[in-house]
This record gives sequence, structure tokens and C-alpha cells, in this order.
Amino acid sequence: MALEKKKPREQDGRDSFGRYRAQVRSAAIASLSILENKDIDRVYCDLHDDFVVRSVDENGIGYLFYQVKTKGKANHNWTLNEVFGLKDRLKDQSKQSTAKIKDSFVGKLLLHTVVFDQYCNTVVFQTNIHNSDQVSEMIADVESGAFENKFVQVLLDRFCECYPEEIAEELTLDDIKRRISKLKFETDVQYLKQGDDNFEPIAKEKIFRFSEVDLGYLETKEILNKLLELVSKKSSGKITDWNKEAIEEQAGIAIDDLLSVLSISKDAYYALLNGGDGKAIKSASIIQRMLESGGVSQEAVKYCSNCKTHWDGWYRENRHVVPEIDLQSILGRVRTMIKQERMQAGSLCIADLRSPIKQLNETLTQEDILYDLDNNALLGAVFSELIKGSI
Repeated sequence: MALEKKKPREQDGRDSFGRYRAQVRSAAIASLSILENKDIDRVYCDLHDDFVVRSVDENGIGYLFYQVKTKGKANHNWTLNEVFGLKDRLKDQSKQSTAKIKDSFVGKLLLHTVVFDQYCNTVVFQTNIHNSDQVSEMIADVESGAFENKFVQVLLDRFCECYPEEIAEELTLDDIKRRISKLKFETDVQYLKQGDDNFEPIAKEKIFRFSEVDLGYLETKEILNKLLELVSKKSSGKITDWNKEAIEEQAGIAIDDLLSVLSISKDAYYALLNGGDGKAIKSASIIQRMLESGGVSQEAVKYCSNCKTHWDGWYRENRHVVPEIDLQSILGRVRTMIKQERMQAGSLCIADLRSPIKQLNETLTQEDILYDLDNNALLGAVFSELIKGSI
């Protein structure tokens, strides 16, 4: 089931995102995982829950629903009643309130396991503090697959009563256990801490790991402010036209949004990605940084990225055809040229590369190892080697 097929229980939070700075920080961190270019491709802000992460793999689309709750008192631990709506001192567990379970943090999370069924991969309760021993014991019981804890058994018994309108077909005990097993807790999350939190260093490290953008102090402030503003914007305003396009535009964060935040050329990124570069974001980022000092245009960055794609394609096609000694000789000549010209990140100018590339072409021709390489492919080889040295 796609998100646009079901309206959320409420959208009040979208009008008051300023009260939820912890949620904004958490969604911002989650959205940086899109840069990894693996399963995660979307983050939806204040939609169905505080935010939803979409993953796409060989099994299709799946969602991870996050509810973010914080407490100002660092020594407070979440109680059964606060999280599950359960009273811990009741001797007769049959007197637990179904309504309170349903309206609890966990009750609202588990609703997604019914509404989205197999498309709901995980529901996550994320917080800046710890859980009480009773809550931890419940979690451990579920994670072990035992389902023997008396409070867990209350969840099992009341599950269907909590969602009578949403459950279309009768659920077996195993069906209920499978849904409850999707519940995860992330406690003591550092970037949710109030005051002197760790949001900035954690976000900076993620940006560097996924994009190789090593940010200075002012750059860090600027990019993270832009990222938080993006998440805040995607968290505000009610979505009146409930369809896929409106959701993507008003609530969704995708790779193009992050490329804009990081000021990485979209054309360069897609040229590299479509050319088979598994680290397209890193490559585009490094090429852009290499050319920055020359006041390079976006067209130049795209051109150099296309050249790298040209080289990568040639190398893939010929590495088992061209004799190894010739391949190593070509790469050796490229590396020698890089050393002789003292090429390094932030100091390249395309105009200055013209003569060295032309000379490299002539050298390879004289040594009869040019094959069908042209100047564009040789320029791509130069960037490929420079990128290898930067990662």
C-alpha cells in the first residue's frame, strides 16, 4: 500500500512544526541516509507519523514509521503507562484499558502494522532518554520471540480490539505477534538531546561519509540550516489534495532535494549514476570541489562527469580485452601526468588541462597503446584517478 492510498489520522502537527524541533532534527538525520544510494530513497515529514522512511529493495516498497518523543529531564525513564498505556500495578490484567492502549504512543505506532500490513517494515519509538526496567523487559520479551511477559500478553489479547475498523480479516495469534515484532525502540539518541546536543557533528560526519564533502565551520552551519529548513518546510501546512504528486512535493525529501542542499550538480550526479558509478554522489562532489577554484560552471562539472563516465565505460568493456600490461601502462601515464602537473582538489582549471591531455594522447599514440581512447576519455581517466586518491 502506498502512503497516498490512506489518509493519516491527523495532520495537526504539520501546522505547528516549530514545537517539534527534535522531530525535525531526527528527520534531517534520516534523510541523509538517502545519500548512501542504497535502499532508502525517500523521507516523508509529518506524514502518518513524525516522519516515514521509504526503502525500496528486491521485495518492493517498505516503510519505517518513526515517532519521536523527548523529555527535558535526562534522568527520567519512560514508564509502561506513558509508552503503552498500561498500568503496572493492576493485579487483574483484564482491567487494563483498551482505549488507553490504542491512544498510547505504541498503540498509534502499531496501527501502521495493520493499515500498511506487509508494506510496514518497522515502527520505531525514538527518544532522547531511557526506558524503565518494565518497558525494557517487554521489549526483550518481544525481541526474543517468547511473548511470555504479562504486559506483552495484554497487547496480544487487546490487539484486535484496538483496531476493529482497520482489521478487515480476522488475525491469527501469529499474525498479531508478527505485527508487534515490528516495534523497535531507539533510546538515548544523541542528536535528540536538549542543550549541548550532538546533532551538528553527527550530521557532518554523515554528509562526509556519503558525499566526501568535508565541511568547514561556516559551511557546516549553512548546510545544516538549509537541511533543517527543508525538513521544516516539508513538515508544515496541510496537504489538501491527497495524491502522490502532492505528497512528494509537500512532504517528501528525495535525492534532488539533498543535492540542492549540498550544492552538488544534479546533472553531474545523474551523468555519473547513469554511467554506472556506484558512488555517483561522492564522484560528483569531488569533481565539483576539484574545479571550484577556477570558478567553474555547472556545465563544466557536467562535462567532466560525462568524461569520467566515458572512461569508466571504456575501462569496463576493455579490461578483459586489452592486455594487462597496456592497461597498466595507460594508467601509469595518467598518474605521471597528474604528478607532473601537480593536480589536486580545488586547483584544477579545464583550460590548463587541455595541453597536458593533448600531450598524453600523443604519448600513448607513440607507444601504440591509445587504442580507441580520445581526449574526453583521457580527461575522464584523470578525474577517475584523482577521485580514487580522494576517497
